[in-house]
Amino acid sequence: LALSPLEVRVFVPGPVKSLPPAVAAVSPAHGAIITQLSVPGSRLNVTVQFDQPVDGAQAEASVRFDGQYGQGFLCSDPSDDGGCYQLTLSVDVTSLGDGVHSIEVDQGVDATGDSALSTAVAFSSTFVVAAAEESGVLANLAIHEQPGLVCNYLTQLCHKAAGAEWYRVQHMGGPWTEWRRYEEVSSWQAEFGRAVLVQYHAQGSSSYIVGDCVLPEGARCYARYHPEMFLRTEDNDWGMKDEGRMALVDHFTWAVNMSFNRFVEAKFAPFPNWSKSYGVMESRDVYFALPSYDKRDFWMSPTHDGTEAVRQYMLNNGFWSEQVSIASGSGAAEPLWLSHLCKPDPPSPSDRVDEGWQCHYFSGSQDRDWCQLVGEDEDYIYTPNNGTTFMGECGSCDCCRKPRHTNGANRSAVKHTCCILFNDLFLNYTVTSDASKCQAVQI
Repeated sequence: LALSPLEVRVFVPGPVKSLPPAVAAVSPAHGAIITQLSVPGSRLNVTVQFDQPVDGAQAEASVRFDGQYGQGFLCSDPSDDGGCYQLTLSVDVTSLGDGVHSIEVDQGVDATGDSALSTAVAFSSTFVVAAAEESGVLANLAIHEQPGLVCNYLTQLCHKAAGAEWYRVQHMGGPWTEWRRYEEVSSWQAEFGRAVLVQYHAQGSSSYIVGDCVLPEGARCYARYHPEMFLRTEDNDWGMKDEGRMALVDHFTWAVNMSFNRFVEAKFAPFPNWSKSYGVMESRDVYFALPSYDKRDFWMSPTHDGTEAVRQYMLNNGFWSEQVSIASGSGAAEPLWLSHLCKPDPPSPSDRVDEGWQCHYFSGSQDRDWCQLVGEDEDYIYTPNNGTTFMGECGSCDCCRKPRHTNGANRSAVKHTCCILFNDLFLNYTVTSDASKCQAVQI
């Protein structure tokens, strides 16, 4: 039995049973963004389609557009038995303001066949109109920095999120305000050089965030979520040898060039301490339980979970390039991998050394200074114990070691410089050999 995407087949005992009528489709479709409404006198057809004929008069009285009954829906596809398959409302586009518009159908619309059944649930759908030249974040999800958001000499916020119901504000690095009712202009005392972020709530989602940053004399600066960012790796002793400070090169985007000749573990950290850091989630196999009535004993291929599984899905479906991955701010996040290959790929499982840092006991003239300088030998990588949780089972030893990766593909005779970019809003990061990507973008 082959099923199309989202297709459902219901198997029931006995004779075929009738199903209640339901809304099968609407136009504009749910979540659609309508932008071409600038022609004077043009009209937009709003339609509601049922999967079987329903009582036309009852349906017309049960449909709401933007929360209002009696807007003029009429049957546009009558059935042979006097019912109606589709209702249509012709709307003057000049009456549609920018923002969210809703189509709703009440529960209890009767079918006209022999089933004597009615719609079992109410129906609701929304679409967005963005006819203005500068449409806001609700109409364009790619917008995350908004020139002019901070307005009127740093004393107000000029919002462009028509259709939003709520919003809240944050000065970069500070706490969020309480949620407030949306208004086009709101009071806010901004500061020169300090980014302002605004998050909007609409249609049950709060995934709309924009930022703005203003300098004296009208110049702009980069919007960002964190005031600063560091990249800490095994090579810089997790920030003890070199703090790994990253530079802001675009809105929400931090960058640094680093050189590697092997695979090293790393984490992004927005503060000098470890109160917050970004790594990756461990890969794991997820086995979904089979129904208890199925007593067969057979192998089921697992579903993969974790950061690497997400990266492979996005890569295989053409959404990301091989240079892109995603980080996690979870407390359970592990260090991510960087290497001389200038890609976010982890070392292959067969070559990855799972053994963590262990205590190295000094011999001969070895001491902490030797541990600081030696780096590695033929068998081990050495580093001074910095007392963090990343030192594994090294305990209170002054010097820690762990086995090297011995596979040639995991090492290079020379160091290769990679550009590492981290977006502190989306948590995407990019590792590339193209050093130009780490250059600042002009605002």
